[in-house]
Amino acid sequence: MIFLRLTLCSAALFAVAGCGSSVDPAMYAKFQDAQDRFEQASEPRHFLQAAATYQEILDAGVVSGAVSYNQGNTFMRAGERGRAIACYRQAKRHRPRDPYLDANLRYALGETRAARSTPIIEYLLFWSEWISYHGKFQLSLACAMLTFAVSVASLYVRPQLLKRVATIVLCVTVAAMISAAYDWYRFSHLKHGVVISDEVVARKGDSESYQPAFTKPLDEGTEFLLLDQRGGWTQLRVDGTQDGWVPSKNVVVY
Repeated sequence: MIFLRLTLCSAALFAVAGCGSSVDPAMYAKFQDAQDRFEQASEPRHFLQAAATYQEILDAGVVSGAVSYNQGNTFMRAGERGRAIACYRQAKRHRPRDPYLDANLRYALGETRAARSTPIIEYLLFWSEWISYHGKFQLSLACAMLTFAVSVASLYVRPQLLKRVATIVLCVTVAAMISAAYDWYRFSHLKHGVVISDEVVARKGDSESYQPAFTKPLDEGTEFLLLDQRGGWTQLRVDGTQDGWVPSKNVVVY
């Protein structure tokens, strides 16, 4: 099983590196080190050491759902549920159809999981969760190139048929571009976060002197939209309507 996990995750790193380049040996060594630490860990601090090694890989610029997923698993084993949720959310962007990731995320959310209102655009782009974040940009480019090629071909060969084909491909291109743009907005433009401590009091301003913003403290694992950060405080929005300030040490932002 260990060999299988290493093989699958190594393949993920190769996919990140791309077909035209090789995996950085240093990153591969770090990945193996993190895996070894995880397999040998017996207490929370050992799992946190493995999580820190995964973080070194991510900080080096490696974009990998497998790394984020494995890091989430190490945080869960270390008892850091809030941090695990943040890792799983980031992994979902790159591994949207992974059933094990879905199961682990649901388990991590537990009782803090709240029903989310689904924007209309997500109903229209119902297929959006089938394709990864970067995959949508690649699909948009491929469809655009195919549209151009078919359009040019229609000038010389079977114009009526190829024009219809070009129209269909153009519609797919536009849909893919809209989906990619929406993902950019919600994943890159907007910033999200998770509360990593229990019983965190959100206040109406960036100081302990302000009154509590909510009727009860925030639990670990509470997800939010980042609004602002200053002076060691983070302004967040919970459930799309409630705004408050919490100490930045009690949250993780991604």
